[in-house]
Amino acid sequence: MDISTKQSKHLRLNWFDWGFSLDPDDLKILREQLRTRMEMFPAMVLGQMGMQLLFVWLYWEQGHQDAMVLWLCASLGLHLVELAKWLQFRHRLRTLEDCHDWHQHFTYFALISGLLWGLAAVIFFPADLLNQGMMISIMTGLVAVAITLNPVHPPASISYLAGIMVPLMLRVASENDAVHWKIAGMLLLFNLVVLFAGRVVSRNYLQVLQQRFENSALLLELEAQRNATEDARASLEQANAELREHEEGLENMVRERTSQLRQRTEEISLIKDATILALSSLAETRDNETGNHIKRTQHYVRLLALHLRDHPRFRDFLNEENIELLFKLAPLHDVGKVGIPDHILLKPSKLTEEEFEIMKQHALLGGNAIAAAENEVNIRSHFLRIARQIAVSHHEKWDGSGYPFGLKGDDIPISARLMAVADVYDAVASRRVYKNAVLHDDVVKVIEEGSGKHFDPDIVEVFKKIKHEFAAVAEKFCDDIPGETQVSLI
Repeated sequence: MDISTKQSKHLRLNWFDWGFSLDPDDLKILREQLRTRMEMFPAMVLGQMGMQLLFVWLYWEQGHQDAMVLWLCASLGLHLVELAKWLQFRHRLRTLEDCHDWHQHFTYFALISGLLWGLAAVIFFPADLLNQGMMISIMTGLVAVAITLNPVHPPASISYLAGIMVPLMLRVASENDAVHWKIAGMLLLFNLVVLFAGRVVSRNYLQVLQQRFENSALLLELEAQRNATEDARASLEQANAELREHEEGLENMVRERTSQLRQRTEEISLIKDATILALSSLAETRDNETGNHIKRTQHYVRLLALHLRDHPRFRDFLNEENIELLFKLAPLHDVGKVGIPDHILLKPSKLTEEEFEIMKQHALLGGNAIAAAENEVNIRSHFLRIARQIAVSHHEKWDGSGYPFGLKGDDIPISARLMAVADVYDAVASRRVYKNAVLHDDVVKVIEEGSGKHFDPDIVEVFKKIKHEFAAVAEKFCDDIPGETQVSLI
C-alpha cells in the first residue's frame, strides 16, 4: 500500500465539515485533534482573560464603565466555568459520543466567547478613528491567532471568527460614511484571507496527523516482522545445534537445512557457515584427520586463489565473492568419508587395492549428498555447485589419471584444482599415527614434480612463489600428536 497517497474518504477537507467529520472510522484522529485542543485549552482561556482585562484597561476612559464591568464579569465568569469543566472532564475522550460532546462544547464555547468580543465591539466602539483602529486591530488579531495557530478544531475557530467579525463589520458599516465602508470592505477581505489560510493550515495539520497514525501502524507491522525474523533465527540456530549432535539422518538434515536456507534469505550467510561446520566436523570425527587439517587446507586454498586472481586464466572465476566461498567450502572436500566403512577409513596400515577402490568412492558420496540437496531445493545454487565441485573433483589429475571421472586439464573445475594442491601438500607434510611427516622442502618437490601430471602447471608456478607462506600456515596450525612432541617441519 502506498501510504503517501492514501487518504480516508472521511478526512477529505471541504468547506462544510472543515476537517472534522465525526465518523467511527476516524475515531483515533478525532481523539487526537480534541486531545491537542485540550492541552492548548488552558493557555487559550487564560490568554482570553488577559486580553479582556487589557481591553477594559485600554477603553476604560472611553466611558460605559458599568457596562464594561458587567461585560468583563460575564466574560471572566464564562472562562472560569470552562476551566472548571476542563479540569473535571478533560480525560473523557474514549468514545465517539465523548468526541461529539466535546466537539459541540468547543464550538458553542468559541461562538459565545466570540460573541462577547463582538458585543464589546458594538457597545464600546470609540468615537475617534484612532481608537477605532486600535479596537479593530485587537479584534482582527484575536481572529488571526485563533484561525492560524489553532488548526486542530476548525469548527471552533470558524465560530469564534463569526462571533467577533460579523458584529464588528456591522458596527463599522453602521457609521455609514466612505471611510468606514472601506474599513468594512477591508475587514470582509481580511476574513476571506484568514478563512483560506485557516483552511490550508487545517488541511496540512490533518494530513500530518493522518500520516503519523499510518506511520505508527507501519512501525508496528515492521516490529512484528522483526520479531518473527528473530523467532525464525532462534529456531534455525537450535536446529543447527541439533545437526552437530546427531549423525543419523545426515542427508535428510542437509536437505532440511538447504530448504531453510532458501526460505531465510536474510540469514543465509550464517546458516551456510553453520552447515559447513557441522558437515566437516562430522567427517572429521570419523577420519584420522584433525581439525587443523581443515584450517590448513582452508588457508592454502585462499593463498593460491588470492595470488591467482589476476591471472588471465583465473580472473573471471576468482573474484572476491568466490575466493571467500572457496575458503568457507574447503572443509567439505572429504565430507563423503562419512559413507566409508570404519574398517577402511580408520585402517592404520596401507589399504588393499579393493579397499582403496571403496575409499575412492568418498568423492562421489560427498558430491551426491550435495547434489541431492540441490535437487531438493530445486534451484541452481552457485554456493552448492562449488561445494559439489570440490567434494567430487579434488582427486582428479591434470593428466586425466585421477578419479572418480578421469577428468583432464581445464575440464577439472578451478575450485577442485586449487583444492588438489592444498590437500596433497597437507597430506604429505602432516604427521599421522600411521606415517611420518615430510620436510617442507621435500613436500615442495612433490608438488613441483606433479606439475602437468597431477596439478595445473599455472597453479604450481604460483605455489612455488608463495611456498614460504604455506610453510607459515603449516607451522601456525600444526598438529599435536598425543604422547609426542611436535617438531617444526620448516
